[in-house]
Amino acid sequence: MDELQAAGLSQTESKTYRALLAKKEWKPSALAKIVNENRTNMYKILDKLSDLGLASRFDKNNVLHFRATNPTRLLELARMRRAKQQEAEMILESTAQSLIGQFTRVNDQPAVRYYQGKEEIALIYKDMSLTKSEISFIHSSASVNFFSFEVLHNLRMMAVKNKVPRRAITSDGPRAPKDYKEKDPLVYLERTWLGQNEYTAPVEIGVYDSTVYIISFGTEAIGLTIESDQISEAFKQIFGLLSTKQRQTVDYSKLPMKARGKAIIS
Repeated sequence: MDELQAAGLSQTESKTYRALLAKKEWKPSALAKIVNENRTNMYKILDKLSDLGLASRFDKNNVLHFRATNPTRLLELARMRRAKQQEAEMILESTAQSLIGQFTRVNDQPAVRYYQGKEEIALIYKDMSLTKSEISFIHSSASVNFFSFEVLHNLRMMAVKNKVPRRAITSDGPRAPKDYKEKDPLVYLERTWLGQNEYTAPVEIGVYDSTVYIISFGTEAIGLTIESDQISEAFKQIFGLLSTKQRQTVDYSKLPMKARGKAIIS
């Protein structure tokens, strides 16, 4: 494989560009002989290289000539190509999850998928941000230490940008936002408070659509999703019960008592 194909060039285009670099300027007819192409194809190849910014046209004595542009353009093309591939992979990831869900419903079998490491676990947040229904989850403060506040915030904001409603069970503590009453509605969040030490496990559990997800932060760093209508419905009911019962406790109106943080909504 020719190295220049990483920039999206065909083998013939790569060969032509290398030949262009060998001399300051070329007539298409002369270049066609060097590359062993007919003149018609050579004009097409040179037009393509010009469109890519790898060659430039100019007239000399009323004759069309071509010259190579700076090879740094190859790096730009490679980066652009890689960005498009990454975007396509993200779209495919989302589509595949949807197809897995469809397969699961047709075959009546729960689909289980495992994720390891930060990059793979981040895919769970990307997938849930595309849901058309609400997300319910219990937050673990360990997620902040695992990702960093900035990275986790950006992952959460993907759902906010898509205006996905969220119901969260979160713990009181110094990092909790004291301005939640004003800011939560702006990020489509309905919050139920827990006391500071009522939930300390480094695990986030949530549900959206027909998917239940479990993320273990820290040394394990693993994620799990289960596609199942029955299991997801069970978790939705469990989250509803937990939220209702917690709000009925005697001291709930006093929460949060230790919140000192400020919500960031952008």
